[in-house]
Amino acid sequence: MHWAVIGTGAIGSLMAVNLRRIGEHVSIKPRHANHSSISIIHNAHSYEFSTTTLPLTQPTQIFAAVKAYQVEALLQELSQAPLPEGSSLIISYNGMLDNESMIMPERALHWVTTHGAYRHENEVVHAGMGESWLGWAQVERASSSRPAEVFSALNNALPLLNWSPAINQRRWQKLAVNCLINAFTVIHNCRNGELLQHHLHHDQLVVAEEICWLAQHRGVQLVPEKLVQQAHQVVKNTANNFSSMLMDVRQRRQTEIDYLNGFVARQSAVAGRAAPANEKLWRQVQAISAF
Repeated sequence: MHWAVIGTGAIGSLMAVNLRRIGEHVSIKPRHANHSSISIIHNAHSYEFSTTTLPLTQPTQIFAAVKAYQVEALLQELSQAPLPEGSSLIISYNGMLDNESMIMPERALHWVTTHGAYRHENEVVHAGMGESWLGWAQVERASSSRPAEVFSALNNALPLLNWSPAINQRRWQKLAVNCLINAFTVIHNCRNGELLQHHLHHDQLVVAEEICWLAQHRGVQLVPEKLVQQAHQVVKNTANNFSSMLMDVRQRRQTEIDYLNGFVARQSAVAGRAAPANEKLWRQVQAISAF
């Protein structure tokens, strides 16, 4: 199979080198089309990738681990250059978009992961082993069979991969955990593990209750206390890490707060109920990250 990885972010780079490792044909579509090849170092090995542009001329599996605020532009670009028959889009991002159901292509799959990675110059480091879930993005296709060849390649490249007809449930769980950690690390300007010193259980529980109400309104069942427990476990497992949102703030980059707590606040309002705890976190991070 032919694969095109979008950009050179940490997770995308990690998938690119591992797909290449198992013998897949991989190219990279860079953010800026000024390179004919891209070099990525992983585990002391250097991997060279040719670059590609749209439109694609042969069936290609597109792997896009991107920031939430990059999703709409990517999907618009893909819609203007229809993919060849036999292609698919595997997309991964934190949070949710207000208009996802309207803009997501029929053949798109969501990939949700707990693997951790970071880039240092042209090296990608697999910082934390995890597992991943894959499922059809469109609810109408949820019961459709999994794309066996795509699933096998992704599982061999970066195991363990689980097929999830209920991928939306998994995405809501990840949204919740991110909402319960990231904004607080920005507000307290601390590593993940240091959140435990701030006695945030009550505040996080209120945030979780608002998320669970919205999820239930969307047909997804979550339990507030369990979400807080999951968040605490993630904090303990990644105690020495800085959240991606805090790193974005420190490096004066756009954050994904609009697609996490901001998403919960906006969509709760649309559904007729306020979400003041998520609204407060959303506004606080916006104020801190204003530049």
